[in-house]
Amino acid sequence: MLQIALGGALGALARFYISGLLPVYRDFPVGTLIVNSIASFLLGYISGLMFFGYDISPKTRVFFGIGFCGSLSTFSTFSYETFVLLREGEYLKASLNVFSNVSLTLLLVFLGFMLARR
Repeated sequence: MLQIALGGALGALARFYISGLLPVYRDFPVGTLIVNSIASFLLGYISGLMFFGYDISPKTRVFFGIGFCGSLSTFSTFSYETFVLLREGEYLKASLNVFSNVSLTLLLVFLGFMLARR
């Protein structure tokens, strides 16, 4: 379980620094969208590698899948930021936040998965 802890620590640090670069752009939580997108792409890629027959050790899988990607992505922050936008009456931005996080992260999981096919 050391791999999960190490991956989680690195993912949390990456989330802190990446989302800190662009935490809010014109009252829109871009930093959270970026970290969720990166984590989704990486998880899709790792899943694709396993699906297409690449041998990835269980330690590597839990390091990236549970540890790094799990810690890098942040559903709770996404939910909170959407709630704040709704509370502030920014209904269009809240809707855009939900739509962009859900659609972009699903697309990036798919693209990561398909990239692993090569």
